[in-house]
Amino acid sequence: MKEWLDETSASLKQALEIVESGEVPQQNMFMLAPIIYSQKHHMNNDALFQEMCDANEAQVEYEWSVDEKSKAQYKFHYVSSYLNCFVMAGKMDEMKYDRIMEFVCSEVALFTDDYDID
Repeated sequence: MKEWLDETSASLKQALEIVESGEVPQQNMFMLAPIIYSQKHHMNNDALFQEMCDANEAQVEYEWSVDEKSKAQYKFHYVSSYLNCFVMAGKMDEMKYDRIMEFVCSEVALFTDDYDID
């Protein structure tokens, strides 16, 4: 599991740097997941990239519709979206995704109590 923790932590760090630069609003950080995934893993499949973007956006928008305040949980949405890219690319199944997500959540502070959204 350490390799997944390292993978997601490095990816999250990269996404946070982009957000801190002002290029992307915090709540839209999840949209960086397919971009960072495809760069890091040298993916050159436009159709799969678009599927990743669409699936991640649909999932996050659904979660926002259930709980508007979840927009403040941008780190969680990013990591969830990043790991979902591996599922969509066929590199892991959903059960493995769930185990990794649970482990990463236990090791990294992905949630905030600060519900002020930029």
